[in-house]
Amino acid sequence: MMKTTTDVRRGELQLTRRDIKMLSALETWGVLGIGQLVGLGLAETLAEAEVVERFFNKMDRDDYELGVARRIHALEAGGYIHGHAFLRQPKAFTLSARGFAELSDEPRERQSDIRYEVSEALIRHDLKQSAVGLVLTEILRQPAHREHPQIVWVKSGGRQNFSRQGAADLVIDSAEPKAIEIELTQKSRRRYEGIFDAYRSRPRTSAVLYLTGWPGGAAMILKNAREQRAPFIYVCALEEFRRTAGRCVFRGAVEGRTVVLAGANPELAGASR
Repeated sequence: MMKTTTDVRRGELQLTRRDIKMLSALETWGVLGIGQLVGLGLAETLAEAEVVERFFNKMDRDDYELGVARRIHALEAGGYIHGHAFLRQPKAFTLSARGFAELSDEPRERQSDIRYEVSEALIRHDLKQSAVGLVLTEILRQPAHREHPQIVWVKSGGRQNFSRQGAADLVIDSAEPKAIEIELTQKSRRRYEGIFDAYRSRPRTSAVLYLTGWPGGAAMILKNAREQRAPFIYVCALEEFRRTAGRCVFRGAVEGRTVVLAGANPELAGASR
């Protein structure tokens, strides 16, 4: 029987395997929309196309009446997750200290940081980042994760210094590691020049895959990459990634070069070079 909010307040909520799956996803991606959590909860019962739409945080009206939606609110009432409301965005959630404690026996100081605040200015990008990550890990079974800025040693003028290395939106750890950038708005040519230069200093990154969210975005980034001699840049429209459940072709700055992620349609996989 589904526990009610009253049951939760009495301390009677018993976490299920599905609950742990949702909490673990929040730990991995930082913030998830209610549609994304519903998609995780229903992944075993929905067709792939329906799961992808929920991973991109689209919900049907009837979804709010499902047991998994009520369970999400029970987890919030029980203090396992924090809810964040926005004016133009469905509710989103982050993991609480209690939720972290259910996932790890590590001391609090060694666990991931808790997100108490979520910026409304950044939430659209955050949820797209989570959407791409969910498709990569849950559907294509890729070893993808968020990346955080790092302090690294760099040599300049014969001296070594600490430098803050920027982070990709996502990284796929494999024999040929790939960075993923989710680009929802256009940057200036100078910004792209700086970003491409930063990736040149990351020799382990075999390719940088851009997913663009505005009309003509893919062609614009490829143009910049060709002008700035960045052969490691590959681009695909975010909508195409969504339509194909990640089984899309990323076109390269070098004419004829493409990347298709593992787990894609075998007919498309032959296009990779």
